[in-house]
Amino acid sequence: MNTPLRILHFSDIHVNIQIRHMHWKKWFSKRAIGAVNLLRGRAKYFDETEEKLAALLRFKEENSIDIVINTGDYTALGLKSELTLARQMLEPMMTPPQNYITVPGNHDIYVHEGNSHYRFSEQFCSVLQNDLPEYCRGGHWPLIRLVGDEAAVIAVNSARPNPLPWVSSGEIPPEQLESLGDILKDERLQGRFLFVITHYAPRLSNGQDDKKLHGLINADEFLKTCSGIENGAILFGHIHKTYRLHVPEVKSELFCAGSATMEGHEGCWVYELEGQNMEARQVGWNGKEYCFTA
Repeated sequence: MNTPLRILHFSDIHVNIQIRHMHWKKWFSKRAIGAVNLLRGRAKYFDETEEKLAALLRFKEENSIDIVINTGDYTALGLKSELTLARQMLEPMMTPPQNYITVPGNHDIYVHEGNSHYRFSEQFCSVLQNDLPEYCRGGHWPLIRLVGDEAAVIAVNSARPNPLPWVSSGEIPPEQLESLGDILKDERLQGRFLFVITHYAPRLSNGQDDKKLHGLINADEFLKTCSGIENGAILFGHIHKTYRLHVPEVKSELFCAGSATMEGHEGCWVYELEGQNMEARQVGWNGKEYCFTA
């Protein structure tokens, strides 16, 4: 008897270095506001990130997880040192690399700064393998991973630098959306259960749009592109709340992983796929370990 494919989906771990170690030149940007927010108390909600990621690895191993999906925001301020530390913490999750699929979050490419667009790719290049690279329209994206004969994961990048301190919105570039539409028609994906992943939430838990300065500005276009998916799910993070919902625009259910490590908000999902049947199980934190909530 075949066992179901098990996929772990988590997000928004927000690894941060101690602010006193941040080079003084980094303060002359949007990072100054982010650093002040960390100093004023935001950082304390992520004090146990390392311990919680170790517990999440134990959960992965104990529950025979086949595929790991991370929908971004590895860091607090998009510093190279933060990305390096996040990579080190998650290295055990990335073995084998083809079984780990990810996109960056807005905090991972926090500001326009020299090679900031490439820092994420530099740290996570080993897990950015693309099974259908002919569809790439911007760096690694869209990224397609074929999972056996029954599933595929399609990753589109909605994160972008926002130099203004009060703006943290995202956008999937039009060329990526066009490519996503073409991908969904590819015969190599027909008959598979499709997981489409990105960082930003196309809808909040109440089914409404996120705020203009915080959300995905072309969420309607994204959902319209996904409307033809017969069997699938749309996965994302950005909102630090774990939820699922149906919206009338698409047949696919929407799943937000929330934050795996934020104190009082810890959560993620495990998807069990057998043929075309998918069951989603929510995972929470009991103070010591991750466990299924029901």
